[in-house]
Amino acid sequence: MEISREEFNKLYGDVEVEFTSYYKYSFTFAGVEPQRGMRIVVTIGGCADDIYKMDVTAGEKVKVRDCYATYAGAYYGEDAEDPVHSYAEYL
Repeated sequence: MEISREEFNKLYGDVEVEFTSYYKYSFTFAGVEPQRGMRIVVTIGGCADDIYKMDVTAGEKVKVRDCYATYAGAYYGEDAEDPVHSYAEYL
């Protein structure tokens, strides 16, 4: 189900995510929502103007709500294929 970035942050803003990969100006962070044990993925950046000022440290955990310049997020259910909630705001 598509939801807005604001709704996503309201639901999952306290979940901690960790840097997992970088590809074409996009940083991907992933974590596990502690109450249900479901996977959450957030993508930050998307263009050079957004990422050049980012300081990313491997292994450091950040809360979803503290990730600025996010343009996509997904919260996966038990089947782990289709997200239960997601949003995408491409630049």
